[in-house]
Amino acid sequence: MKSIKLNPLRISSLLLLPVLIPGCKERASDGANQDAAVPSAWSLDLLTTVSGFDVPECTVSDAGGNVYVSNIESAPDEYWTDDGKSYLSKIGADHKLEKQRWLDSSAQAPMHAAKGMCILGGHLYFTDNTRLMRCDLASGKGLVVVVDGFEKANDLATDGQSVWLSDTAAGKVYCIGADGAKREIPSPASVNGLTFDGTGQLFAVSWDLHDVYQLDAAGKNEPVAFGLADHFTNLDSIEVLADGSFLVSDFKGNKVCTISADRKVVTKLIDITTPADVGIDREKELLYVPSFLEGKVSVFKLRYKGE
Repeated sequence: MKSIKLNPLRISSLLLLPVLIPGCKERASDGANQDAAVPSAWSLDLLTTVSGFDVPECTVSDAGGNVYVSNIESAPDEYWTDDGKSYLSKIGADHKLEKQRWLDSSAQAPMHAAKGMCILGGHLYFTDNTRLMRCDLASGKGLVVVVDGFEKANDLATDGQSVWLSDTAAGKVYCIGADGAKREIPSPASVNGLTFDGTGQLFAVSWDLHDVYQLDAAGKNEPVAFGLADHFTNLDSIEVLADGSFLVSDFKGNKVCTISADRKVVTKLIDITTPADVGIDREKELLYVPSFLEGKVSVFKLRYKGE
């Protein structure tokens, strides 16, 4: 599942300079699951790992460098159960766990299996099984249900004006206003992660179809697949980087990859267990990767090698 994604990373060059290196594999002509031979213009350096989470699903950073983590806090067969056990954690700008239960479920305001998040208009939004929830970002107070009635509300993204939500079970994407009014746009089956690029283009990944798609935010055209399904197992999240390339997390593939801006070359950046909904701090050029089954969030420095 993210904060506003319209601020580009500061890089001195946007040129990609692919160089073939020995030992890497070209994409197989028979559709085998192999990463491409051309190295990515991006790399990740591990800075630290924050542990102690309970099924962390999504990370999102605010303007102050704080990072929020959604915790499902459920057994493996109860990730979509309305059990009232979920909570959100807060990691400080120093990458230390500031508050385990920054926003916690209660009898008065139950939370169920919180997943995707985004920040808009001073509020933190998150999905809650069948609901879209919202609280005050500064205090964590004022938790309300914005709109409900979804089958399996999963990821969130924002274009700076509205919240966009993926309903994975229904295979639907919705644009949702602050008042809860929503409209649906065409989307692929089992749609999961969502993101916008700096020009307002909307992209998504499909869990079951294993591919990446460009969606029409206006709702007039059908999704356009990248045609890269043979590279992935189960895609969870997607971000667009400053040079127009894409970063995706492959949950069951246990890896984070980039896809070139021309949508042809897939390169694995790291091996990591069950990477869920990643988040980016674009000012500090940091990537936060929650490991769903390991209860931790890894913090990486995101480096552009094309400089």
